[in-house]
Amino acid sequence: MLTKEYDIIIIGAGCAGMQMMRALLYHPMYSGQSILLLDDGKSIQQLKTWCFWFQPGLHPYQHLISKQWDQLSIGTSSKYKTHAIAPYVYGHIHSSDFFDFHFTLIQQNPQIHYSEEQVLFTKKEEQGFYVSTNKQSYFAQHVFSSSWDHKRVAEHARVYLQQQFYGWQIETEKEVFNERAATLMDFRTAQQQGVSFIYTLPFSGNTALIEFTSFTDKPFDQQYFETTLKDFVEKNFNTSFKITKYEQAIIPMTDFIFKRFTNEGAIAIGTASGMVKPTTGYAFNRILKDSQQLAAQVLTGKPIFNFRKNRFQFYDRLLLQIIQKNPAKALFILERLFENVSFHRILQFLDEDTNLWQEATLFAQLPKKSFLLTIPDLWKPVPYNNIPATQP
Repeated sequence: MLTKEYDIIIIGAGCAGMQMMRALLYHPMYSGQSILLLDDGKSIQQLKTWCFWFQPGLHPYQHLISKQWDQLSIGTSSKYKTHAIAPYVYGHIHSSDFFDFHFTLIQQNPQIHYSEEQVLFTKKEEQGFYVSTNKQSYFAQHVFSSSWDHKRVAEHARVYLQQQFYGWQIETEKEVFNERAATLMDFRTAQQQGVSFIYTLPFSGNTALIEFTSFTDKPFDQQYFETTLKDFVEKNFNTSFKITKYEQAIIPMTDFIFKRFTNEGAIAIGTASGMVKPTTGYAFNRILKDSQQLAAQVLTGKPIFNFRKNRFQFYDRLLLQIIQKNPAKALFILERLFENVSFHRILQFLDEDTNLWQEATLFAQLPKKSFLLTIPDLWKPVPYNNIPATQP
């Protein structure tokens, strides 16, 4: 079989693969290198949404945002509050708009190709990589891969939870939604299994996406999701409604420390490189920043180093341990956080853009005993996957 050659191959054409392609194409040092995106076709079939906060005018995907909110709401057992989040706004992108945009880029650039194929294996040689699929053999100097082994991560992590969510886009008989405010977390819902909350994105006064989300290691059946959502809508909005769309997905929440390179030596991207924030599931902006950095390194010939541990990894591991061992205490901590700390500071902290003093002030608002009792668990022997790797 004749081997086709490309300069760059991207395995996986989901959120990470498409952003990686765009970052390469838009970088000033890009000079027409050939790029191949390989995907089994499943990535673009899943209907989903991506949400993130950003500062208006500064985000490269702002033109794809279908709805944005300048306020966020949080519901706890004692209060429901709404606050402006300037200088941020909270934006929503639908996957269909995201993929339409990137496929247009592919069609407009003859040096970029997309092919639906199943990757069988990747092999690193001295001059580059061989990628074999169910249809063809390829060679490239650089390979990016969003492929990761769910089972291996689950087996070799201290904590492996799932952020399970199930949502309805509904149309209500009466106008009941504040369309300027997205509800980030409303904890006034069933808490029998893990830490759970309702997430609401109002698109108008009578249309919204409402999702039930839970951090748990126990799989839920659809009936549980539907019953919980129905009870929440009826209790809080007191109006009849019809369901127009469905959305369901699972996001890993783990302290597994992903590496910069896959076992085969390819550059890991997306979930495979740990770009999903372990304690929240937010990934879109993290993938964006990572893609831009990788594009600059590859196109300028700079070395790509493995990740270094930082204090935010420690914070994430700490909270994950509490969520796993004591969901009720984790719920109490999250409610205290949103009740006592400004939304702007929380968003800044989740972006890992705070300094030590700001973080100390934030932690001072939380129950210290819960954290102190959990810290010893973090010093237990590290699973083998956490051993630092050198660049292949």
